Amino acid sequence: MLVVAWGERAIELLDGAASPGAAERCGPLAVVGAEGASDGEWRCWLTGRLENARELRERLDLPPGRTAAATVARAYARLGEDACAALRGTFVVVALRRGHEAATVARDQLGGRPLLYTRVGTGALLAEHERALLDALPATPAPDRPALAQWIDSASLPAGHTLFEGVHRVPPAHRALLDERGMTVAAYWQPRYEGIAVGSRQEVAERLRDAAFAAVARAADGAQTPALLLSGGLDSSCVAAGLAARGGHAPPALALSGVFPSLPETDERELIEATGRHTGLPFELVAFDESASILDPALAHIERWRLPPATPNLFAWEPLMARARELGVDAMLDGEGGDELFGFAPQLIADRLRAGRALSAWRLTGRIPWVGAQAGTRMRIRALRVYGASCLIPAELRRRRQLRRELASTRTLLSAPDVLALSELERDGDVRKLDGPLWWQGLARELTRPGEAFAAAAHLRREAADERIDRRHPFLFDLELLTVALQSPPGLLFDVRDRALLRDGLLGHVPEQVLKRQEKGVFNGLLDQGLAADGALLASGPAERDAPVRAFVREERLQALLLQASRPRDSMAARRLWQAGLADVWLRSLEDPQYPRRLRERGLACA
Repeated sequence: MLVVAWGERAIELLDGAASPGAAERCGPLAVVGAEGASDGEWRCWLTGRLENARELRERLDLPPGRTAAATVARAYARLGEDACAALRGTFVVVALRRGHEAATVARDQLGGRPLLYTRVGTGALLAEHERALLDALPATPAPDRPALAQWIDSASLPAGHTLFEGVHRVPPAHRALLDERGMTVAAYWQPRYEGIAVGSRQEVAERLRDAAFAAVARAADGAQTPALLLSGGLDSSCVAAGLAARGGHAPPALALSGVFPSLPETDERELIEATGRHTGLPFELVAFDESASILDPALAHIERWRLPPATPNLFAWEPLMARARELGVDAMLDGEGGDELFGFAPQLIADRLRAGRALSAWRLTGRIPWVGAQAGTRMRIRALRVYGASCLIPAELRRRRQLRRELASTRTLLSAPDVLALSELERDGDVRKLDGPLWWQGLARELTRPGEAFAAAAHLRREAADERIDRRHPFLFDLELLTVALQSPPGLLFDVRDRALLRDGLLGHVPEQVLKRQEKGVFNGLLDQGLAADGALLASGPAERDAPVRAFVREERLQALLLQASRPRDSMAARRLWQAGLADVWLRSLEDPQYPRRLRERGLACA
């Protein structure tokens, strides 16, 4: 687990938390949990995966067989402190130029590896996980009120924030600059508009498919027993096809799938079996255990990581990962992120309106996935307003309109001051100025920080550590694939079929029933079923009059939610009950670290 200390006081704190001799010290810098190497005046450390190591070694005249850290050190020796922009993969790189009393800590371009920091005097502590920072600090920081409020309300976090006051996230494609003045955070890379791909629809679709298959091959590279979490959806089926398409002497891959016999709307057995047969991947079905507690693994996660999990579905996937360990799997791939990466570019409607092409914009509203040409006039007018006219309104005016809607909402648990505070944070959020059409800017903003609002990379890294299996996500964090996706002609992305270009490119590679299926798998039943068993226990903490979570929500709305504890009215109510209940557990654990364990024991006693 990576931890970096800059400055004497920060190093003292790190030494107090780390095992004796664990930290490597170079002047005012100390590093734990990363592989180091030197080249000339540069000393560099790497944690994560460097996916273009082979190409870099050839470019930089390094012999084969050199470590990834040595490759990074040579890149810095040749290219200077901007070498991080030439790296590809999911990584954090620490680079120190000897004799200059300065260092940098860079996070990969798409944020596949998390990176946090807290300031310590004129120095800083940086780490992959909050737990590592908390273990080094003399006292646990207080909750970050805006962050916790937003997490309770939407399971997301304000840009740059964590649940702990004074602990911040380094954004993707940014680096921390460390010198005698302290620490600053600055961007080192951002996407640039490079036009769109030329060719027929089929040629563009095949180019996208080939790029997706190449990303899958890169994700599986180096694994001895790669596997795939296979669902019945298009994205994981694309990963299955990509694994099957690898040539040469690539180790064979297998697929593992969860099936839910008691939840027909969730169970995708037929589609999974069809994909397994079509691609030739060996696959194994693992049935969902209906007696499994939804709450127990979440409480264990809080106890281990001092954070609530980002998803309630740990209880459904843990048996799959346990089986993967039995089979010797060392890298698990999935199709996470495909919905967004291969989806349509809605702000093309705004571009058409801005160019005075109102009829063309109107026609596009009839080709939006899930809307279609048969949609009523009212729905198409709403699409024209949301994806077109609203995007042309100044950002500050849009923010104010959104604020008015949120203040008037009867569903939010948040008080008006918290809603206002979060609106101010949103104003100061993603301020990148991107060139290019509005459709491209919208996609680039979303796709170059995948899941960052939900701290997805950090959660996935925690899961990988718990499961003791490397988790790899070819559709979330592959920069080469992203570049190809951002060059897809936006007009071709408008289609009543969702992810239409990918579907066209996969013709013949995945089963026809997967290509034709438009509806998504419904997993809300998992949370509903879990709350039917554990909802009362989850609600028991917030129901107490002095529950700490009550300081962050509207009392009357929390009370109404608690009355539904075992049977929430809808999926949104179920999700908010889950968030509020776990927030209460987490708040209590800050004062009493044994609280999650005691609650787990109560749950086991009641089972």
